[in-house]
Amino acid sequence: MNADMPPGVIFGECLVDDFGAVQRLGGAPFNVAQHLHALGVASVFVSRVGRDASGQHILQHMRDWGMSTNEVTVDALLPTGRVRVTADARQGHHFEILPHQAYDAIATPSSMIAPIPWLYHGSLALREDGPSRATWRQLRAHARWRFVDINLRDPWWNPELLAEVIRDSSILKCNMEELEQIIRTYELPPASTLREATQMVARHFHVQAVLLTRGAAGAVCGDGTNFYEAEATPTVVQDTVGAGDAFVAGWLWSLFRGDAIARRLQRAGELAAAICAISGAVPDQPAFYRTIMARWAKEDRFG
Repeated sequence: MNADMPPGVIFGECLVDDFGAVQRLGGAPFNVAQHLHALGVASVFVSRVGRDASGQHILQHMRDWGMSTNEVTVDALLPTGRVRVTADARQGHHFEILPHQAYDAIATPSSMIAPIPWLYHGSLALREDGPSRATWRQLRAHARWRFVDINLRDPWWNPELLAEVIRDSSILKCNMEELEQIIRTYELPPASTLREATQMVARHFHVQAVLLTRGAAGAVCGDGTNFYEAEATPTVVQDTVGAGDAFVAGWLWSLFRGDAIARRLQRAGELAAAICAISGAVPDQPAFYRTIMARWAKEDRFG
């Protein structure tokens, strides 16, 4: 993969993170789509919103940023996705994900071109056995390369669906809690090291590589043979909402440029740290990205 990679597909939820006094746009696929667009990576975002104020806000935000809304359809009955977010002393934030939202009924893209060069998706929009899951299966069948970013929020997943989502993916991205949940759920043998754990999961699900985020402990990537570790980029944390999505976008941007795995981990960690330093999952101004890309360009020139 390189910078000339044709547009891929980003599939899944766009929603409103409701902090009570403040509402912010979110949803992992939406966040990744904005990050990649701002970083210059072309993609088609496939999602669904309600015919309500939140849906109009999302669509207008995308237009303001120059993102295409062609494949973000509008549902006449279901509301735009909403997640109630509250502070949690142990986990940082608690997410109450509401049922039966517009992103549970994502329609097949009107102009799907096969094969799809690359496909990014999560697991939340697949929680119901309905239109979104059927659309995902169509997209998956035409994708040459697939990045899976799971989001295991109870009760919105089950072992049978999760195995289908993960199996035969190119990259599986998860955090430590999710990795441990996978090992418990499928009764995999205990691993004494992260290297063993990532290799075991990769082999079990026929995954090419596991990308593991560890918060302040950094990140690792295991591809079945090789194993890479990276420390977290220092930052002053405003909040951690969307940090994993920024990590994914930084990784994909670096991958499409042809960077080595160590550099991908570095770029991913830097973008995640920058998001942690602001409030919300995505920045309000394009200057956020210009600053980061200018620093990356300088580092590429001078090493």
